[in-house]
Amino acid sequence: MGFWPRSLLARDYEVPKRPIFHLEGWDVVQGTDAATYVSGVVPDGVMYGTNGCLGVRHHCESETVGYRTSLYMNGVYHSAPLNAYVDSEALPEEIQVGATVCEVTLDCFIDGESGTLGEAPSQRLNLRDATYSSTSVDVVSGDGGLTFDSTYRQVVSLNELDLWCAETVCTNFSIDALSSGTDFASQNNSESSAKHIEEDMYSTESSTYSVVFIVSVTVSLDDWYLVGGDSTEKLLIESTTSGILVGTETEASCTVECGDRTYKIVPEQQVRNAPEDFYTPHRDCGFSHAAYVSESESEHPHSSRAAWRGTSGSRGRVCFQKQFPYTITPDNVPQKVTLSFHARHHNGGLPLSRPFPSFADVVAEQRLVLDNFWSTFWIDIQRQDELPPNRMKLGLIFNSFRLFCVSRNLQNGLPQAGCSTTKSNLLYDLQQYVYHGIYYILTSPSSALALLRSLYCMLSQARMNALRLSLEHGAVYPRRTITGTECWHCSTLNNARFHVNAEVGYIINMYFSAVESIDTNDRLWLLELMLETARVWSQVGEWVENEGVFRLDNIAGPDEYNGNAAGNFYVHLSAKLHLRNAYNLYEEQQKIVGDEAIFCLLQGINMDISELENFRTISNEIVVRRDNHLDVFLVHDHFDTLKEWKGERPKHPLSMNYHPLAIYRHKVVNIPEVLLGMLLYPAEFERKDLLQNLSYYAPLCTHDSAESLAIVACVEFRANGRFTHGMPLLCSLASLDLDNIIYAADEGLDFGAMSATWIAVVMGIGGVKITSRSLHLDPSFPAGLSVLSFTLHWRGATLRTRVEKDCITYDLMAGDSIRFIHANRHRIHLHSGCRQSVARKQVAIPQPMSSMHGEFAGAIFLCETLFDSVMEMNFIAWGKTLESLYENYRALHLRHIPPLTAEEFVDKVIYQAEHREIAFSGIHNVLLDRGIDLPLGSPDDAEIVETRYGLANAKVAELEEMWSREAPCVNPAMRALLRDLEDNGIPLALVSYSRTLKTLMQYHPEEALRFLTAIDGDEAHERHIKSRPHLDIFVRAAEKIHVEPSRCLIFSSHIDSNFKVSELSYFRMVFDVEDPFAARVRGSKTCEYPSMLRPAAADGDVRPLVINLKRDKFPTTVDGLESILCGPVASGSDLAAAGDAPPSDPCS
Repeated sequence: MGFWPRSLLARDYEVPKRPIFHLEGWDVVQGTDAATYVSGVVPDGVMYGTNGCLGVRHHCESETVGYRTSLYMNGVYHSAPLNAYVDSEALPEEIQVGATVCEVTLDCFIDGESGTLGEAPSQRLNLRDATYSSTSVDVVSGDGGLTFDSTYRQVVSLNELDLWCAETVCTNFSIDALSSGTDFASQNNSESSAKHIEEDMYSTESSTYSVVFIVSVTVSLDDWYLVGGDSTEKLLIESTTSGILVGTETEASCTVECGDRTYKIVPEQQVRNAPEDFYTPHRDCGFSHAAYVSESESEHPHSSRAAWRGTSGSRGRVCFQKQFPYTITPDNVPQKVTLSFHARHHNGGLPLSRPFPSFADVVAEQRLVLDNFWSTFWIDIQRQDELPPNRMKLGLIFNSFRLFCVSRNLQNGLPQAGCSTTKSNLLYDLQQYVYHGIYYILTSPSSALALLRSLYCMLSQARMNALRLSLEHGAVYPRRTITGTECWHCSTLNNARFHVNAEVGYIINMYFSAVESIDTNDRLWLLELMLETARVWSQVGEWVENEGVFRLDNIAGPDEYNGNAAGNFYVHLSAKLHLRNAYNLYEEQQKIVGDEAIFCLLQGINMDISELENFRTISNEIVVRRDNHLDVFLVHDHFDTLKEWKGERPKHPLSMNYHPLAIYRHKVVNIPEVLLGMLLYPAEFERKDLLQNLSYYAPLCTHDSAESLAIVACVEFRANGRFTHGMPLLCSLASLDLDNIIYAADEGLDFGAMSATWIAVVMGIGGVKITSRSLHLDPSFPAGLSVLSFTLHWRGATLRTRVEKDCITYDLMAGDSIRFIHANRHRIHLHSGCRQSVARKQVAIPQPMSSMHGEFAGAIFLCETLFDSVMEMNFIAWGKTLESLYENYRALHLRHIPPLTAEEFVDKVIYQAEHREIAFSGIHNVLLDRGIDLPLGSPDDAEIVETRYGLANAKVAELEEMWSREAPCVNPAMRALLRDLEDNGIPLALVSYSRTLKTLMQYHPEEALRFLTAIDGDEAHERHIKSRPHLDIFVRAAEKIHVEPSRCLIFSSHIDSNFKVSELSYFRMVFDVEDPFAARVRGSKTCEYPSMLRPAAADGDVRPLVINLKRDKFPTTVDGLESILCGPVASGSDLAAAGDAPPSDPCS
């Protein structure tokens, strides 16, 4: 657990305590408890199949045994009218909208009815072969007489990009003879028996079941013309709006294993739900047309949008079916029935006919491909407070798995949701390509080149975009598109946006830095792409004569909340570096490929040397301005003059809840462009710039875009190292899709967030950066981590980095040689051996975790020691909670039950002794004294449940209600001490046995941020941490801040009873901080400290283990603490720290 300030503006990304999915080996498994409260849309998206070309989304079954799947294709779209406010030839007439090609259903009907599920199916996705499976146990017929198990499996081929397969395997068939009144033993081989079975086939009293296995392929005629095809085997459809042709070829079969026989059922073909004119009249395809069949009421409902042209009104749908009938009797019960389906889909026409591989063969090929991937790629974070285990690991490897699958077709672009859903989420969000580019360059350079090639394929349309904007030459890339035209509504409403051009240039420059061997042809088209995107800057900016600088005004960056002002920081920075890198790349490639090739390239794009020289001139004169008063870089020239957002917490996202002008007038950011610029161009900034700008912009982030979490977390890791608070943001980002954190499952998976998560880990915690074509690594080890491990590719080699508490280990996993710089000063060369050099494939660098020269290296505080009134408020809350219970008992048992007294609360509750983990022994003893014995219960007990946990939950609610009216103040001396400890670089941890810790610290965000980690009652319960008088919670906190307990100071209270000397001696010193409430109640009554003196040192000095600290004589500085630690102090004495007078205002 850690604290991150959720500002007034920030969107809530709270990670739920119970995850929806778990990692079992290499399987992503939906939790059994999650299936009862999580919408089926969530597992549908998480467990869909894709290869970057096809998206196959299974729709979770909840009641019947039918398996329905939607098919999407990368680059297949419908056209929709552009809702422009101005009728202008300069704007495109239409935009692209992702299409659902068809739906495929594998059904099982028993006597005309769907089989009913006995329980929620078990769903899992295997990350080693990319197969999805859903297992339903005890599928039941309508009369309950027939039961069987059904397993649905689905796989999208990673080798043949147009292929996917599915199969339903039914096993464990059982007929309940008790449900039948027929004596089959006496009627064997009898004609009357056969006649009786035939007559009663659909009777609920019969033990003969007519089972029909059905494969259906359904096409919406509102979106598609059916050009040809009269069965499921071959279909050709054409979009009613875009004219795109999609050809489909399928194969379906049903195999029965019964006794010693294995045979296939002969299918029956049908066409259902088809209007009479469902074929397009204007295209002759050579297919036979299917006959019209009346609509069946048993079909699943299907919704479709109305096309804006080509058809008028709803035309319905056409459903092609293959039916496989089979009769099950007590004498003919199969061991297994397998319904198989294979399909190929091709954009542009029918796929080339070729035999379909078996399901098993496809899975075997998948495993080979993925084994090769996992052998050279890895990323893992192990957190100390992670429950259940591997939760962060699951998010990281799931994201990596998904990014690998879509990489098989990157040459055709990467849809925003990776083909996991349709409509606008099938578009390419080119603003996210900068994250994808970084990810693929450092993990799979060939995939990065394919991604860049997809951009190059759009170059002709990008040039047309530039012409539409009255630019003489160059190319302008849109933010969202499929064909290259802009499909983002904001681009038609506010200022021009060219930042995607700069990000394309950034990816190209990074690719040349990270890849050693590049083909000459690739060098040329990459250079062409770089130059064409860079040359727009000179045309959209202007020289300011009196200042001699080049300005790019009225051009917006990626943050849509700041798109209407001049002097955008990100635009100026990225344009400056884009132009510089373009010129440098030109000079570099001229030396490599030769003057002739470069001359032909420049001639082809109508560029001369003077224009290239102008790149360098403009780059040198673009000024990135810093605000000298605030010492930060402003988003734009007037950002600091905007109003602060005050009042109620805003609704998210802001863009969908507030007018753009209302947003523009406020000091808010969605994507923190300043921090993004610092992350992408680290050589341009110093560490102090990161710290200053992070503290300024982090509270202003709305985080409406998930990538902003990665940006802030990454800069936080880089700026603060092991003292970072970025881990909560990273946890939210890694779990974004798996836990449906912002309830956006309908919109598919967020692939931009996936790439950004990897960047936050590797470039943030791992400290990876690229400057001057050199690789730098400077890993940190934030509090709460136990292990960090990741791989990256650099110039033909694969480097694995493992960060642990004691050391950082670098391993050369593949390749002959790799050179990099560690911690900005140590140059390291790992190699497999060459000439006379002995191979050096690994180097381990010790971790300088903390200074061993000071008196202590860490401090851990019990939460209650920070406040003067928390224990008194706990007494009031417990009193009210118990009084509600007592009233019921008084009424039921007609006897007097005394209320809780302050003396009783102090002696029995505050000083309660727990033998193991938290059990509320003190409250239990209070109740036993009144003849009430309540069981412990569980943390999930409701407030009205009469258990100790139920009472505790009611007390928590009462306490939080009290705090909402008047929150307790942090003791001023304690506040001063915390500030000084943080300023001196001492890692701090906060612990509490209460589950109210997080709520309480929300009222004190400034103090909360001083603590690197925290442990509350929930974590203590889940980790089985022993309660007082044990000190296990402090030992655990020391581990989380990576400081040895013997170097830690402990600030606790009520140490004067039951604590063991052996446990107290673990720590450098334990301070027993006075509790004003207990001191007032008990008066002079105190428990004596046991004899707790350390053995005498060589100089004869004897040091106590515990020192009592009075509130009015509390040290407020590190110097004051060290004076106590070093001075001659008697055990258990009251201390006054010289020169440390506390502030006077108790709530200042």
